[in-house]
This record gives sequence, structure tokens and C-alpha cells, in this order.
Amino acid sequence: MKSRKMLFAIVAIFIMITVLFAACKKKNVEGAAYVTDENGVQLTDVNGEPITIIPETSVVTITDGNGNVVTNANGEPETSIYYKPQQVVVPVTNENHEAVTGPNGEILTTVIWFPADPTTTAIETVTVTDSNGNPVTTPEGNPVTETTIVSAANKSFLKTIGGTTGFDEAIAIEPALDGGTFAIVSGTSKDGLFASISNTKDNAFSICKHDAEGTLVWSKAFGGASSVSAQDICTTSDGGIVIVGQTRANDFMSVHGSEYDAFIMKLDKDGNEVFRKPWGGTSNENFFGVEVAPDGSIYAAGFAYSQDGDTASLAISAGDARAVIVKYDSNGNVLKTVGVCGFGDYFTDIDIAKNGDVFAVASISASSTQNLFEKRGRSDAAVFKFDKDLNVKFSKLFGGSGIDRFEAIATTDDGGCVIAGASTSSNGDLGSEYVKNKGGEDAVIAKFSGSGSLLFVKSFYGDKNESFKDVTITPQGYIIAVGESQSATRDFIAVGKNKGGKDAFAVKYDANGNLQAAEKGFCGSADDSALAVCVMTNGQVVMAGKSTSTDEDFSGKKPASDGTNSIAVIKTLSF
Repeated sequence: MKSRKMLFAIVAIFIMITVLFAACKKKNVEGAAYVTDENGVQLTDVNGEPITIIPETSVVTITDGNGNVVTNANGEPETSIYYKPQQVVVPVTNENHEAVTGPNGEILTTVIWFPADPTTTAIETVTVTDSNGNPVTTPEGNPVTETTIVSAANKSFLKTIGGTTGFDEAIAIEPALDGGTFAIVSGTSKDGLFASISNTKDNAFSICKHDAEGTLVWSKAFGGASSVSAQDICTTSDGGIVIVGQTRANDFMSVHGSEYDAFIMKLDKDGNEVFRKPWGGTSNENFFGVEVAPDGSIYAAGFAYSQDGDTASLAISAGDARAVIVKYDSNGNVLKTVGVCGFGDYFTDIDIAKNGDVFAVASISASSTQNLFEKRGRSDAAVFKFDKDLNVKFSKLFGGSGIDRFEAIATTDDGGCVIAGASTSSNGDLGSEYVKNKGGEDAVIAKFSGSGSLLFVKSFYGDKNESFKDVTITPQGYIIAVGESQSATRDFIAVGKNKGGKDAFAVKYDANGNLQAAEKGFCGSADDSALAVCVMTNGQVVMAGKSTSTDEDFSGKKPASDGTNSIAVIKTLSF
């Protein structure tokens, strides 16, 4: 499906197949169900005929948590109907349920999934409730329960985390191997997650473990007499996590001088510290991205300005700098360091392919001292592929004559990678049929093959500013990108009305860059931004970010923003 320039008051994205659920209750799985919009109005084709779908189902036997078959009072196995995911082509409609046409008068269509993809399910024991939602009890007062199949798509939540006295944001999120997520909350609050380090003088961070339902399992806060800024997180094969960032707080770790050192640290699955190490010299260093390879090696990416200490091997001249990648063993010992490009350039993110190849995306400044690429605009992106020993396999510049900022990269199963960010360019690599800069910045994704060929470029834009902040690939190969936007026109008609300031949003593409769906992430009347995204082990997509809103999605949420300082947010998506 081609990218829709007019998606467009698209209630079809939010389709509710209401009659289908009634059919499920009646066990009428052979009949067709009507497809309706979010208001329950039947959708029709170009001939005015109702659109229907015949559900693809299978009957599954219900088992308990130990794998034992659940039986009824007669000793017969309990079963349930499982609805297989399938695509449905529906017309794009406006708010009056009228078909939307393209520039040549053609009826525009889109593709939705039923049920919502992914369709991971779990067997759970749930409490039976009456029509008012009250628990049903036995004559003895014990709650009545039943074992049933619960879709992961129903496990939705929106959680605010952090404190209430400062600027807090969830800047990175990763799936925990035992379910749920690990998130970095960066902040300046002195209460909430940061209460244990309330004497910290500057920016600090907290690592939060949430279960698959969004319940906080544990949190650990870290700070110092000066700034301690975590930038990225990744999980390890033993269930632990690695965090990278920068600091100049000597009470957090012993830094090389009075400026910032990059750091790397590891916690086990319960939040106990395994190691904590600085990396740098007497000038400034920072790590923005980290990833663990299949063999357990750890790769951290960022920049280096120092000429001494850990950066001495890079032979950086005075007044110059390098974008750097440092390879560590699983115990945090440096194995190799490489530096590329020059002053003002840095790696923004890194990811590792299944075969161990290292992909990284860099920001290339117009004032850079590098001579590897011919600069095109005020800021370009560069994509690098290294082997596991950090030998360069390819390097490609990406951008146009404007500002091109790409903050995230994700590897694909076909050996390539996807980068995501924002652009003000409409020429160069951004001059394709589907990328026409509109308004301020447009949110953009681009895919490269394993040999470095640019496969596609897609933008998602309105009339104002929008940008992608992170990208991930689902097990099914879909591309999920999240970010922030001020727009409500053009592509953002599919997302819905802007609620004020910036809104968090998410977009789903297939492996070829065809738009599949788009939705609001979280929003209120103030600024809301999605900064990170991941897929939990149960298949559900979770975004993380920040908000200064106190209404709409955030009404009654605790902790809450005061309208000036932001609160950190994590939220599930319907993708």
C-alpha cells in the first residue's frame, strides 16, 4: 500500500469489528461479520454494499499455568476460539462516513488488521464480574474465577513515573527477558523515584523495572554532586541491563578531569550493580547508544574530544573530535575503540545484527572537520556498517540541503537497517516522490540494504513540526516509529486532532515502507513527546516519553506534571 498523502480523517484505522464479537459470543464462527467504524456505522464499498469479513478461527484447549487441561463440571476439556490475524481492505472515510478520493477521483483504501496485530495470547485466571463490574462471590464470600484466553492487546496501560519537583522524562525503554520493560527516567526531581538521592545537585537518572501490565517492580536511582546523565539502555542474555551516558560527578565514579567522561554500567535483573566504569580523557566524552551482540560483547557509541586517557589511541588533534564506538567484553573491559569523522560529529544510536555486524547512525555537522563525506546541508546523517571487530564494511551519507537529524537505528532480518529522525530537506536523498518537505521538520524513516543501498525513504508530515525519536522492528518485521508532532493536517488526519502543543504519536510500516497504521501515543493540552519504543516479550509495543499535560490522557494520573515540569510516561500501543 502506497504512503497516503491524505490519511485524512481516517476512522478506518480505528475500526471496531463490533458484530464480530457478538458472533463470537454466539459461537457463530462460520458467518460473516460487518465491518464498522468507531461509531458502529457499517462501512460500504464503492457500490454501497456493506463490507464484511469471515473470521479465520481455530479452537484451542484451555490449560492452566502448569500446562494442565482445564475441564468443566462434566470433566470435559474447556475450549476457546482463537481469532487468527488477517488483513481487511477498507475505504478511507471522513467524519461523515463518506469515501475519500485521490487526485484522480479514485477511492482511497487502507489496510487494517483483525485482530490488532500482534495477537499474542496468554492463559490467565480472572475474576468473574457482574454487569456492573463487581466481583461475583460464592456463598462463602470467595471470589469466583475462570480460566480464559487473554489477548496481549488487551493489556493496555498508561503510567506516569518520576517525581513532582523537577523535569523528568523516560528517554529509553527495553524489553525485560522475563516480561515487562526496563526504562531510564532522566530527571531533576527530588522526590518520587529520586527520593533516595534527593541531595543530588544536578541531573540524575533512575532505572525502572515494570511488569507486562505496567506495574512497577523495582527502581534504582543514581546521581552525584554534578550531572549524571544516562542516555541509553540494553538488555543482556542473563536478564540484566547495560546503561551508558556521561558524567563529571566524581562521587558517581572517578572521572579523568573536570569535564565529562562517558560511562558504562551494568545491573543484574534485580537492579544490583555488576560494574560501573568511566571512559574518556581530560576533555569531553559521551555515549548516546549501547547494544549487546549475540556473543555477549557490548558496543557503546558516541563522541570523544580528549587527546589523552582512554582516547589516546584515537590520536585526536587539538581542537578536533571523533565519533566513536567502543567494544567491551561482557565484564566491561575495553576490547577495541574506533573513531571516524571529525569535530561536531557523533554517533546517535547503534544496533547489532543477528550475525554480529554493527550498524550505527551518526550526525554530521556542516562545520565538521571530516573529509569522508561531501557535506550537503547544515546537518546530515551518516550510516555505518562494521563487522564485529569494528572494521568498516560501508559508510553512506544521507540528507539534503536542509537539516537532517536521525536519532535512531534498528537492524532488519534481511541484513539491512532502518534509520529514523526528522528533516527540513526536499532534495538530495529527500527528493523522492514520497518526500516533500511541508511546514517545518518532517518525520522521516529510511531503509538501507546490507550492502548500503538506499531502499526507500518515507516521510510522515503535517503543516508544522514533527519528528521520529526512535524506531524498532517487531518480530513480524513491521517498522514502528514514534515521535512528537504539532500537526493535525495531511498525514496527521490519520492520527487525530492535535490536543495542544506537541502530541506523542506512533506510525507502523511494513518491511517495504508501506504505511499500515498511525495512532496517537499520549496527549493533553500541553507538550507530550514519545522518545523511545520497544516490543515486550509478549509482543506488545510500548512507548516511553514525557509530558507537561495535566488533562486528557493525564487526568487523575499520579504522579503528575505541575504544568511546567514534565513527568515521565510509558504507554502501550495498539499495534
